[in-house]
Amino acid sequence: MTEGPATEYARTVPTWHPEQWWDVESKALGSARDLRVALAHFAPASAWKGLSRNVPTALGCLLTIANIASFTLPVIAAFLMIGWLVGTPADDPLRPVAPVGIAGILAAIAAVIAGIGLIDEARSPDRASAGIGRLLGALHLVPSAAAALIAVIAIAQQSAGGVLGILGLVLDLAVGILHFVVYRGPATDQTRRWHRNLARLESARDAVPEPERARILADIRGAVDALVGRDLVSDEDGLRALAAPVGMLGMTMAPRADLTPGGGRSA
Repeated sequence: MTEGPATEYARTVPTWHPEQWWDVESKALGSARDLRVALAHFAPASAWKGLSRNVPTALGCLLTIANIASFTLPVIAAFLMIGWLVGTPADDPLRPVAPVGIAGILAAIAAVIAGIGLIDEARSPDRASAGIGRLLGALHLVPSAAAALIAVIAIAQQSAGGVLGILGLVLDLAVGILHFVVYRGPATDQTRRWHRNLARLESARDAVPEPERARILADIRGAVDALVGRDLVSDEDGLRALAAPVGMLGMTMAPRADLTPGGGRSA
């Protein structure tokens, strides 16, 4: 019988670290794509690549670019406004007008992208932690607040180009504040998020056909035998690994403390 990918991996891996149990599991799961995707919520960053292989990402590149733009455009807008404020003395007759319009357009684009993200988060609130959400909010709130304040100064001095651009700055500022509302995250939020993702994992695991389940278990058993035989893991760890249900190997052998109820950081 041909060895499974997890067994082959276990026979060739030169060294061992507990997080590599996730690699064993991702290789053993093979075509159980939905289960691999569900597991990614619980996996360390080092395992994401293996768990997401063969998962369609047609819009992945565009979404990544959009997300990067959503928190870099407000910073660029702020730099434009700060550059105007400090670049030329206020009494210089050749002082250019403040680029309020351009800064407002950049901030408005960022606000729209971030707003779409917040709507998506409302539909699936387990995608991001409260801490990350608040960090993203700060990346909108702080630069847009600074840019809006400078825009007010420019308008008061009648030195603003594109006065209506201040609306875009205010909009992005509001989106930043909204992040802190949406991601206010009391300590119990992480526990609820953990249980939602666990329910998704159990559903994906139950959907795995019995023949595929048997193949996965056989591949994991082969991998454990290889690791124990090469003295990379102890007999005790090998028994623990074999006792783990399908889809629970990584969580059993190398759990992320920050994604378990009551463990690690809660936001």
